[in-house]
Amino acid sequence: MGVTVTKWDMAETASGGPFPEILAHDLFLNCIFARPGTPVFVPRAALDAPRQLTAIGDVACDPDSDYNPVPVYDRATTWEAPALRVASDPVLDVMAIDNLPSMLPVESSQDYAAQLLPSLLTLDHLDAGVWGRAAITFAKHTKD
Repeated sequence: MGVTVTKWDMAETASGGPFPEILAHDLFLNCIFARPGTPVFVPRAALDAPRQLTAIGDVACDPDSDYNPVPVYDRATTWEAPALRVASDPVLDVMAIDNLPSMLPVESSQDYAAQLLPSLLTLDHLDAGVWGRAAITFAKHTKD
């Protein structure tokens, strides 16, 4: 059994969704930050549509958000019961553990530290670079 991985970028999602192409895959992982204007990736109508999709991993886990791009489920799952069956024929299960992003501390900490370290190394020059820009922005937004 082969696995096809498709990573979509801005151009591929420019149509604004929903994206019926997702239904042709076995697994969909949602890892985006939902905000106003976020497209719906898998609409509720997908539950009754012909599809190959059998599992959704919603790392973002926004079941209560008005901006949920995967509105096929209504609650977060748990470590004790990580999958929620949202359709039976064909099967579609959703994994949406609401603290999952915080459970990836090693990778996220290493990435964050790698991005932050260059700025921290310039703390002795508070009037330049990122610190100077931050000071200007702070002053601009705190004026009476």
